[in-house]
Amino acid sequence: MKKKSLLQELITLGLTLMVISVVIGGLVAFVYETTKEQIAMNNAVNADDLAVIMPGTETIEDFAGEFEANEVITEMYRAKSGDEVIGHVYKMTVNGYKPGLTILAGIDKDGNLVAAKVTQSSETPGLGALVAEEAFISQFTGKTTAADFQVVKGTAASENEIVAVSGATISSNAVASAINEAVKFHKQNILGEEVIEEKAPEATIETLLLTGDEMVEIEGEYQTFEVKTAGEVTGYIVITSHAGYYQDMPMTIAVGFDNATKKISNIVVLEQNETKGLGDVIEQEGFQQLFQGKDAQELTVEIYSGASESSKGAFKAVNQAILYYNDVLMQGGN
Repeated sequence: MKKKSLLQELITLGLTLMVISVVIGGLVAFVYETTKEQIAMNNAVNADDLAVIMPGTETIEDFAGEFEANEVITEMYRAKSGDEVIGHVYKMTVNGYKPGLTILAGIDKDGNLVAAKVTQSSETPGLGALVAEEAFISQFTGKTTAADFQVVKGTAASENEIVAVSGATISSNAVASAINEAVKFHKQNILGEEVIEEKAPEATIETLLLTGDEMVEIEGEYQTFEVKTAGEVTGYIVITSHAGYYQDMPMTIAVGFDNATKKISNIVVLEQNETKGLGDVIEQEGFQQLFQGKDAQELTVEIYSGASESSKGAFKAVNQAILYYNDVLMQGGN
């Protein structure tokens, strides 16, 4: 038998190596194709973050495509241990004091919050950026979700109250609002619970803290109601609008006036589209209290809970009502 020439041996070796390379390349491609989705998701949710917000997670499964897009929740995953779903993971992106505040939240099978973590932030160092620190974010760990989380200053008095970072109420509210949005979505779409929306505020004698037995709408520049007691006009409710943070989406505010004292009885924000967790604090009772019992004279703007533009817009709306009350209604006109 003739020995193979060196050339033939080299050709044979080359072909063998080529076949091996093709086979290995095919295997690598196959493995990549079958795992790339999980790799992508693992990159989207860091393993260290998962260990905090959903301990025991082995794999995650994207389910965001099963629902309509949500303006706050940007990513949604089922967290699994083996074949068992042990919870759900949500990634939210909101505006804090600056844009791009990203929060992860893990919710267990019972709908309670496992934990939360701030994964991306451009908030002010030493102030808003502190929402990512344990002292703040750990307040959400192991919390039940029967009620929305509310940010407070000082000391928390109930399970759902979260103490704000000092000097960073805007950032603190943004985190709480994002987590509330995830909890609300989870209750409605995963647990199938009916989430009762808060009743829209109304301008009534009771909500404006006035005394009377009837309110009668009268004509005028603004929507206005006389508040009557035994037929006598004892107060007015004036409804005005002014832009807040968004120039094209004005807020609407009802202002109550007590004729006997010439003071503001209360205000009620009837409609607003301010940023969730930020400007919408003007709906809070604390904001109403800035006006209660004040003389019906032009008011100096007070910034409430860091919501500067929303506060300014609300004060301007109230001052419009004050001017109308003094210059028109109390002069016998309408």
